Amino acid sequence: MRLTRLGLRHYGPFTDVTLDLDARPGRVNLVLAPNGTGKSVLRGALGDLLFGIGGQTPMGFRHGYASMQISAEGLSPDGSRFAFTRRKGRTGTLLGADDAPLDPTLLPGLLGGADRALLERLFALDTSLLRQGGAGLLASGGDLAEALLQAAGGLRQAQTLGQELAGARDRLAPLRKSAQRPFYEALDQLKSSQTALRQSLLRPAQWRERERHLAEATERLEAARAAAAGAAAAQRRLERARRLAPALRRLDMAEAWLAAHPEAPLLPAGLGARLHAAREQSAQAARSAGEAERQHQHLRAEAAALAPGSAWLERAARIAALREAAGAAESNRARRPALLAEQGELDRRIEEALRGLGLGMSAARAAEALPAPALLEKAWRLLREYAPLADAEAGAPRELERHRLRLREAEAALAALPPPRDAMALEALAGAIRAEGDPAALLARDHRAVAEAEAAWATRAARLPPAWREATALRALPVPPADTLFRLGAGLAEAEAALRDAAAAEARAGSALAESQARRAALEAHGALPDAAALAAIRHRRQESWLRLRRPGAGEAEAMAFAALVAEADRVADQRFAEASRLRDAELLAAALRRQEAEHSLAAQQRDTARADAEAARRAWGAALRPLGLDPATAPDALRLALDARDMALDAAEVLDRQRAAAMEREERQQAWASRLAAALGENIAPLPVLLDRAEAALRASRAADTDRALHGGSLAESRRALAEAEQAAAAWRQKLLAWRSEWQAVLAALGRPADEAPQDSAAALELLGRLGPLVQQARTMEAQRRALDAEQAEFAAGCRALCAELGEPDPADPVAAARKLGERLQAEQALQSRREALLQEADKAARSAAALRREADAQAGLLRDAVAEAGAIDAETALHRLALSAERAARQEARDAALAEIGEGGDGLPLPALREEQAAHPPEAMEPALAKARQAGEAAQRAAEEAARDRARAEAEMQSLSRDGTAREAAADEQAALARLGHLLEEAVLLQASRSMLNNAMAKVQEAGDDALLRRIGAIFAGLTDGAYPSLLAREDEKGVAHLLVRRAEPEGEEAGVEALSEGTRDQLFLALRMVAIEDHAAAATPLPFLGDDILQSFDDRRAAAAFRALCRFSDTAQVILLTHHRHLAEVARAALPAGALHLRELA
Repeated sequence: MRLTRLGLRHYGPFTDVTLDLDARPGRVNLVLAPNGTGKSVLRGALGDLLFGIGGQTPMGFRHGYASMQISAEGLSPDGSRFAFTRRKGRTGTLLGADDAPLDPTLLPGLLGGADRALLERLFALDTSLLRQGGAGLLASGGDLAEALLQAAGGLRQAQTLGQELAGARDRLAPLRKSAQRPFYEALDQLKSSQTALRQSLLRPAQWRERERHLAEATERLEAARAAAAGAAAAQRRLERARRLAPALRRLDMAEAWLAAHPEAPLLPAGLGARLHAAREQSAQAARSAGEAERQHQHLRAEAAALAPGSAWLERAARIAALREAAGAAESNRARRPALLAEQGELDRRIEEALRGLGLGMSAARAAEALPAPALLEKAWRLLREYAPLADAEAGAPRELERHRLRLREAEAALAALPPPRDAMALEALAGAIRAEGDPAALLARDHRAVAEAEAAWATRAARLPPAWREATALRALPVPPADTLFRLGAGLAEAEAALRDAAAAEARAGSALAESQARRAALEAHGALPDAAALAAIRHRRQESWLRLRRPGAGEAEAMAFAALVAEADRVADQRFAEASRLRDAELLAAALRRQEAEHSLAAQQRDTARADAEAARRAWGAALRPLGLDPATAPDALRLALDARDMALDAAEVLDRQRAAAMEREERQQAWASRLAAALGENIAPLPVLLDRAEAALRASRAADTDRALHGGSLAESRRALAEAEQAAAAWRQKLLAWRSEWQAVLAALGRPADEAPQDSAAALELLGRLGPLVQQARTMEAQRRALDAEQAEFAAGCRALCAELGEPDPADPVAAARKLGERLQAEQALQSRREALLQEADKAARSAAALRREADAQAGLLRDAVAEAGAIDAETALHRLALSAERAARQEARDAALAEIGEGGDGLPLPALREEQAAHPPEAMEPALAKARQAGEAAQRAAEEAARDRARAEAEMQSLSRDGTAREAAADEQAALARLGHLLEEAVLLQASRSMLNNAMAKVQEAGDDALLRRIGAIFAGLTDGAYPSLLAREDEKGVAHLLVRRAEPEGEEAGVEALSEGTRDQLFLALRMVAIEDHAAAATPLPFLGDDILQSFDDRRAAAAFRALCRFSDTAQVILLTHHRHLAEVARAALPAGALHLRELA
């Protein structure tokens, strides 16, 4: 079966989560889930889905059990779709899509007989189990049989089990004698009992006197027992009367009070509490309302006493703005001296620049000395152009000579090359061969495809019955029609089901019969049960003995025989009387045995009929399978799987034939290409890749020569072009330098500089002119700033004086200080206004609170009135009185009920009137004397009974001492017990030895099963998991004949190593390979479940993890693969390792 969707609702930490899965072969389902998000819960959810949610499951810790559900959709083995839901419950837990109960027999068909143990043992694997499997391989030294068993389901080590079986056998019966062992203890007991039995002798004695003593002691014992029973009955009556006296008195007191107070009402239980609460809350609400009203009046009065200045508040914005500007005004006042000093320094620097230019004017006239910016820029541009022009004029002769030398070298190199060669035909032939692809790679791919097809055929064939494993025979297999096989299979299944039902019915009937027989044996274990016929026979024999005793000549022997028969008849009669209950049970049991024996016989007949029908169905089924070469015991499901496997094997055989034909065609085509290529090269025939490499080498040499020729030709042309360009450039530089000198003279004249001034001197003058311009501009800017500052200060002082005049304040000497003082006064007036508004808000809040409290007081008063009315009173005090009466009545009724319950429990089932009469018959003052008298009578009767019992036991002991029959019987019983114990111990020891032998045989068969084909399969998977580091496995026997696994390394090539030489992670990968092969073997005979791996790759490095993903992708053809992990990087590893579309990635938040 394969799943396409898994949903969990109110399961574990999940509220409602759905996980869609890819059920197609060749797909790996990878579920990313961080730690703590319920990743491992999914493992348990799969088991609960398929096999039921346990009654005490821990998965209800968050949402409980009521709505817990697990749902699934998927594909059944025959390809049909299914959907069902598993809920938590006792019955009807399997639901369909419409939540209707499903037939519980649906799942066994999907699961193919798998159970929870198989799921957890074979198909579920986590890091811990993987690591335990690797450790088990190390502990067993690579024992092949144990490795196969362990990988097939986590069985404990078979060698340990064998040692335990041998130890249990030796603890019962070791080969060497040991007195402490159970077998030899039983043997000693047998010898002792046989010795005692031989020494026992039977002697006759005088019986009559002993019998009389025994009869008298028996009569006294029975009389004493009757007297003791009477005294005990009287004591029980007196003790009951004393025990129940207090309860009867309480009952009378309660009934008397209830009769005297018929007016006491029955009021509700919580009415008193409600009445008291309503009184207290009403009074409290009234007090709180008064307090709130007083607080309201006080706050209103306090607010009225406050009176802020309105003129200040109306001018608040102007005062705030003035106060904010005071800081800037104070800063401007402090800045003015520094600004004046900075202006003086700037004038000094301007005059210094003018002197450097040879000008004697003041700083105020400096702007007159500044040239036009365009003229200044033009002068700088010409200075920048001068250096390259001068350098170019000086270097032109050297550059021309260098280009002439390169031209002569290029002409010499081109003349030294060999003549060209025509290789177009060879290149065309090689291109045509290369167009088809790399020949070696194509051959390798074809061979690999053939090998894969052969492996696929071998895998499919390995899953077929032995008779079908040859392709020709498989194609010619005479398969009967499907409806015939279905009809025969259905008939066989129905007949076998009827046989199982009949066998179960017979087993139930046999179990019931055996239980009844065991009950009869238990009854008879206490001694034989004499029936009425036995008693009549003994009495008849006693009468005949009496008649013989009456005859003349009768002597002592006849008298003793008669006395013995009389005693025997009395004993049987006493036994029947004493064991009347056992006799009744025995009669009922005898009737049940007769009925059950008839039912068991009928069930056995029905079982035989069903067995005959099943045998007929098996013969018909076997006849249908015989032409197919199959075992008649093959089940219909197994045949269906085998036929499906046959179809897949035929497809694999067809693919193999096609791959082989394609590989042969490829080899013939490459042989033809090799012949043509050898002829083109003029060489002997060789493998096509070798010839193609030689052709490529020849073509590369030809192309290299052509390239060199083209390069040298291009170099010659480039040298000629560069020489011509260098000659043109030299002429151009000369023309540019002449034009520059003409333009430079004009600029010097415009600047007023000498005509013969050197360019470097002109650059210094231009530098001074460049610095002078920004200094003049800066001086203009600073003067404007000073004037703006003075204007701003004057405006601030005027505003301050105006506000002071409006508010009645004196004209300020310092406007900044006055502005700050006005701001402080404004803050005081605003604080007063805020305080007044807050008091008014508090007063309004107190008024609303008083009104609400008054309403609450009225509501509580209403509740008080309702409680008083419910109590049936007109005021609270009357209501409290009635509540007290009601409570007293309830207490009296409870006391009456408790007294009646106590009387009913201790009254031994007697009615109340009888108990009252018993109380009246035993007044309290006479109770204790009567009890003492009854105890004395009982003790006297008990002493008499004990004395009679001792006399009777003494008489019986004397009779037993006269006859050793009892000792002989005990010795014989000991002998039989010893024999029975010996038989039981030997049976257990033989069973343990047989189990150990069967285990050894099974281990040998498992070891034999690990043949070369199985090892090749395991080795192929292991090679894939290790990315080819260990290409194969082999098995080698040690000196004891035990086969051990060995691995063959890729590097050094062919080196072999045992399991103990592998790293821990590599042993884990070997165990994973064994587990995958075990699942493949299971899938060949039964329906596989999905393979669920929980973090099994967390210890793999990225390379091995990628190899594992590829191996699991191939394995998904056998079983659906679902991997759980919290390592996010594994998703990237899987994407890179798997083909496009092979990874189905889902993430749990």
